[in-house]
Amino acid sequence: MKTSLKDWLRILLPLMFVAVSTTAFAQKEKVVESSAKRKPTWIGRSDQSSFAVTEVGETLAAASDRCMNSIRQHVINAVAVNISSTETMTSRQISQNALHTVMNDYSSVLMTEAAQLPYLNNLSLSNAEETYWEKIYDKKTKRYRYEYSVRYPFTEQTRRQLVEAFLAIDNAKVAQMKQLKAELDTFTDIDRITQAINELDGLYQYFFDATRRQEVETLRRNYLAQYSRISIEPEEETLGRCIYSLRLNGRRMTTSVTPRLKCESAIEMQVKAYDGDRYLLTYNAQYASKSDINTLEILYPFGGARVSRTLHFDPAQASAKPKQ
Repeated sequence: MKTSLKDWLRILLPLMFVAVSTTAFAQKEKVVESSAKRKPTWIGRSDQSSFAVTEVGETLAAASDRCMNSIRQHVINAVAVNISSTETMTSRQISQNALHTVMNDYSSVLMTEAAQLPYLNNLSLSNAEETYWEKIYDKKTKRYRYEYSVRYPFTEQTRRQLVEAFLAIDNAKVAQMKQLKAELDTFTDIDRITQAINELDGLYQYFFDATRRQEVETLRRNYLAQYSRISIEPEEETLGRCIYSLRLNGRRMTTSVTPRLKCESAIEMQVKAYDGDRYLLTYNAQYASKSDINTLEILYPFGGARVSRTLHFDPAQASAKPKQ
């Protein structure tokens, strides 16, 4: 059976249209300038010793800056993948379904902790193995853009070193939390409560997994609760003078906080440290009336909590009694 000219045209015309359309589409963009005569073959490829990134920008500087951000993110993701697929899957007991979320969380943490990882701070285009860029003109939009490509060295040994460096940071954070737990029942400086809460706030921001965050929240509540358990205990009292201690669960405590003293019938009131872990309160009761009820309040504002004790003294007697 012979094929007529009409049949040939019916077959060839669509193919010609596709060819012309493809050529026309390709001609919508034109490389007007480049850093080399030929486009390198390494673009878009990675191997065990390096990886390649390509970014676009309105200027050459903008494109190269975006490349640096991509290089940084590539390295961080490479480290995060390793950590989230091994360390967290075992010690953190995170399910396989949550692996992608965990990797993203670790990436975020690595970004924050990058200052402690020298390699991430030393990432630079000057360390690149190769670079290539093109200036491209888009005939449709009549605008220029730059495509910048970088081949960056990143060996398996470097990745392992970064993993170890980050895990050292992570382990230090865990150790810090354990230390704060241990100190909860042993610290003797009330100011340590504020310091511990500040440290726990930092740990909460660092930890992204629910298990460790919950531990931090519980420990923070326990530290805050210590304020309400502090008491002022008079130990030696005479008129115009009282030696007292601050107590927490039976332990004598110290603080840099100066108490507020309130008394309508005494003057020259002051408190100073005495004998290491006690405090000496002195006041002048010469103008106190023997017929009035004379009281002196010692008040410490600790972390929003009010720790107070009211002394009841009689100027006719050479003693002062704490009000029960």
